[in-house]
Formats: sequence, structure tokens, C-alpha cells
Amino acid sequence: MSGLRIHIREKRFDGAPVLGECTIDAAPGEFIALVGPSGSGKSTLLSLVAGLDADYDGDITWNGAPLSAVGESPAHMGMMFQEPRLMPWLNALDNVRLAEAERVAREPGYQSNAPRLLEEVGLGEAQHVWPNHLSGGMQRRVALARAFVVEPQLLLMDEPFVSLDMPTGNRLRRSLLRLCERQRPLVLFVTHDLREALALADRVLFFGDTPARVLLDHPVEGARGKDLESAEVASAQQVLLARYPQLLSGILDPSQVQTYDEDTA
Repeated sequence: MSGLRIHIREKRFDGAPVLGECTIDAAPGEFIALVGPSGSGKSTLLSLVAGLDADYDGDITWNGAPLSAVGESPAHMGMMFQEPRLMPWLNALDNVRLAEAERVAREPGYQSNAPRLLEEVGLGEAQHVWPNHLSGGMQRRVALARAFVVEPQLLLMDEPFVSLDMPTGNRLRRSLLRLCERQRPLVLFVTHDLREALALADRVLFFGDTPARVLLDHPVEGARGKDLESAEVASAQQVLLARYPQLLSGILDPSQVQTYDEDTA
């Protein structure tokens, strides 16, 4: 299969299992949201995919080959975390350029995409501003531009818009979808907000409590980019939770479990 295959047999921390048997197949260009209770292994899974943690039993492949070498992040991968994680001694432009450093060294004559991306996320006039002079929402926009400056084939996002007010969050979500439409990365997006997942994603994977596994692989109807406060999203959420009332608590009757492979077989 082309794209990403994650097969985790087990992941432990201090001897305790965190992730159980878990298989996820994802095609290039898909937008997949990961939803589940706190501590259910969603962020841990992103760390494994990113190559930040190689201590697990399983395999993670891209187009049939290992995604990354031990201790190395994959090429053409972008990441965005809950916190912007900007370097305080670098201005907005240089924070984005930092992600390009390896490519600049490898490709003589390479022209930086950082200024254009900052324009696209609405920070064209703030390129030379220091992080401590940027609002929280503006710092997240810098982080979003940094994630896309490497032209990622794979984009890992760990609750990137958490704690933002609705207008600021919506602006960032629109920027994210515009960039995704042009660059077409495969996105793994962790969120605790089911409305956000249903508004942005093509599929939503619901995780159970530890040792975590995928309880439900839910295809989202309609196009990406729905309004979080729309009747369409509210209806989709209501129908889903009426069918699986304890889903967000990481509980699902075994007779109701549907995997992506079963749904599409």
C-alpha cells in the first residue's frame, strides 16, 4: 500500500502498557483526526511516527519501507504542537527559516519559502517581530508556517489550536486547510474537540483507554472545512454520540466496533 502504515503491537512506559494492538492505514493526502480520552496514547502514537521514540514493538512504514531510521525524524515531515515552541532569540521569519536549514545546506540555490508562507498565514507585516511581541494566536501562525515550510508529505499535529478563542482558532483552521489543499500532505491531527475533528477530517479514529487501541474508524461525510458551530457538525456529532454514547470516554461495546478495513472491504 502507498502511504502510511502503522502497526503497533505494544508500547510500554516504565513497564506499563500504553498502546495495545493498533493498525492504521492512511493514504497520501488524507486528513485523519485522532480523538480519545486524555492519556489514551494519541500523542504517544505521534511521537512514534515522528521517530522521537523508537522503543516499541511494531512497524511504521511509508510506501512499504521504514518511515525513519532509529532516532531520526522522517524527511519531508512537518510537526505542530500544543505550544508554538518558537526560539525566543529568533524573529518570526528566522523561526520559520530554521526548519529549512537542512534543505538550504543540501540544495545550492534553494530559495526560502518562509516569507511567502508567513504572508499566507497573515503575518507578512510581522516577519521581523520577536516571539515575545506576538500574541498567542500569531505565535501559532508562525508555528503553522514552520510546519509547512518543509513541504511535508506527512504532517503531525498535536492539539495545535487548543485554548484559542473561536475566531482565532477558525482563522488558523482555514489557513491550515488552504495549505493542505495546495501541498496535499497526509495529516494526523490530535484533538479533544469532536466538533473540530468532524469539521476538518476525512476520517476520525477514536481511541480507547489504556492500553489504547482504535475503537472506531469513522468516515466523515461532506467536504473538509465545515464551520465548527454549524448545524451540519452539530447533527453529525449528535448522531455519532447517540449511537456510541460512551465513545469519548474510550468505551465501545465490542459488537459495535467497526474498523476501516471492515467498512471498506
